[in-house]
Amino acid sequence: MVRSENAYWFLVAILACISITGTGWAEEHPDPENGHEASSNAFHLATYRTWLFRSFLPDADDDADTLGLEFVSTWGWGNYDVTNISYFEVADYPVGVPGMPPGNPEPGVGADTGINDLLSAFLFAKKGGHDSPHHFGYGFAVQLPTGSGDTLSSGKYSLGPAIDYEYHNGRFFMAIVALQLWSVAGDSDRKDVSMMMIKPMITYDLNERWKAVYMPYGISAYWNKPSGQQWYVPLGGGIQRQFNVGSKPSAFSIQLFKNVVRPDSGTEHDLRFMFEVNF
Repeated sequence: MVRSENAYWFLVAILACISITGTGWAEEHPDPENGHEASSNAFHLATYRTWLFRSFLPDADDDADTLGLEFVSTWGWGNYDVTNISYFEVADYPVGVPGMPPGNPEPGVGADTGINDLLSAFLFAKKGGHDSPHHFGYGFAVQLPTGSGDTLSSGKYSLGPAIDYEYHNGRFFMAIVALQLWSVAGDSDRKDVSMMMIKPMITYDLNERWKAVYMPYGISAYWNKPSGQQWYVPLGGGIQRQFNVGSKPSAFSIQLFKNVVRPDSGTEHDLRFMFEVNF
């Protein structure tokens, strides 16, 4: 597919406007630390995040741009709080990038602009669990082949376990979501998926308005790849500014990461911007 930067940025603008204006549709139950609502059986959009990032590859001509859209929703089910985290991307890739987007073990080699596969996790925790400094959730993750082409999609339906751990103590907050996916159906001509991803979110309050943050794309491993080509391990971080959009606690952050372990032709550095609204 021929690369079209104008079409990409037009789509970015449309999606961002729709997403931001749509935030007013939710009820107001903010929790600015982690986006989780107090126990309730009602469906509730808890947090919305827009990620805009630039991936720097060994060949500068291959650098890629991505807009990520993440939605965190909660509802009650019997004695459990259910949290759903859904994430997809609008990407502009001049070549296939190993390990990006997540779940694509062997991306195509052509340029592509479009959406990637939808990744979603469902996590179950006993009601009242957030009253403790330690919080655990258990569940499963799914990935659907919604991507627009071989460069941006795995071509597989994938499923596996997921866990969530959160810890809050004074100014320090940490949340880690870990999942393992195996392909269970899909295009027989594409390689099977066997991927582990660990998504950390670590913040430290410097004052009422500023936080130091570590929120990378994720630590990931593709078990079916050759040794030395399986892992992404990003180090880095950045700064986050807290503010309100109307009555909604919100934030903007900028971060820079270096993948200290990566595939030979994988992303070397990642510059990330994030806009977040809590409801």
